Amino acid sequence: MALNLNVDTREPADRALVLAAEVVQAGGIVVYPTETVYGLGANAWNPEAVERVHALKKRKGGKPVLVIVHNAGAVPGLTDEITEAGRMLIESFWPGPLTLLFRSGAHVPRAVTGVSGKIGIRLPSSRLCVRLSELSGCPLISTSANISGEPVSGSVPEIERALGPGVDLFIDGGVLPPGLPSSVVDVSGRVPHMVREGRISFEEIQRIVPTITR
Repeated sequence: MALNLNVDTREPADRALVLAAEVVQAGGIVVYPTETVYGLGANAWNPEAVERVHALKKRKGGKPVLVIVHNAGAVPGLTDEITEAGRMLIESFWPGPLTLLFRSGAHVPRAVTGVSGKIGIRLPSSRLCVRLSELSGCPLISTSANISGEPVSGSVPEIERALGPGVDLFIDGGVLPPGLPSSVVDVSGRVPHMVREGRISFEEIQRIVPTITR
């Protein structure tokens, strides 16, 4: 039976997050609130845990999954190259709802990169997310807590009913209001490309990297 922990997302208590981090370190899956939606979390360095996330979402492999980090200094450990566009966007929008797709480092598990050879990375503005990643001691998988193709709920009880017993721990930060997901920009090549326009608009990003395409 999964554990359920209630937290204040503005001032998350370490006691709850330490327990969640222990679940992550043991290869478990947690549901936790981000600054956009509830996410499914797992240790990105643990291929078996990441595959459990794919199976829980009924998602076919092949696509890269997003990871969150607790500071920008963790990025070089996940990619062999930070392009100039990537550096500028990190400086302008992190922490915040912007996911950047980098060329993956060769040591990153294929379960994370899929067939793309890329990895999505975000430094969120959520104190809870940052602290959970820090306590877990690893990049934390952060994909929406839903079955692929189905709506994302802002309520933990609804998520629990949808995902069933595959989750080991739920961090309940209350009902999250509907909103846009993070924006996603591919900075793995010479020309940055907007993959998904979300909380940060194309125009805002274009002001920082005028060469961006969509």
